[in-house]
Amino acid sequence: MLVKFDNTTLIETIRPREGKGKIKGYRYLDNLQLENNLKGFYINELEVGSEVGYHEHVDDEEIYYILDGKGIINDNGEEKEVSAGDLVYTKHQEKHSIKNIGDTNLKFIAFIIKK
Repeated sequence: MLVKFDNTTLIETIRPREGKGKIKGYRYLDNLQLENNLKGFYINELEVGSEVGYHEHVDDEEIYYILDGKGIINDNGEEKEVSAGDLVYTKHQEKHSIKNIGDTNLKFIAFIIKK
């Protein structure tokens, strides 16, 4: 299966996960198209000064792969800087958030996996 960018679904969220600002997500695949434990594959762009609020993954896990920009990840209460090439893995029942601290959009791939 090939998914062209023109066939993605744009999802724009204000105050994602009760954070601040805005995130644009391009959904390439979701659980309706997949026959495995992957719930979704997204390319996200977190606007300058925006953040995804701190939240727990109860029924799933999430992986972020940073493509471009600079941010701060809160990984179970510990803040760490992230940039292009970094990967963040949030396991089942762990918590995280991400904030854009750069002067361009923070672009990252997000994989959501069913537990």
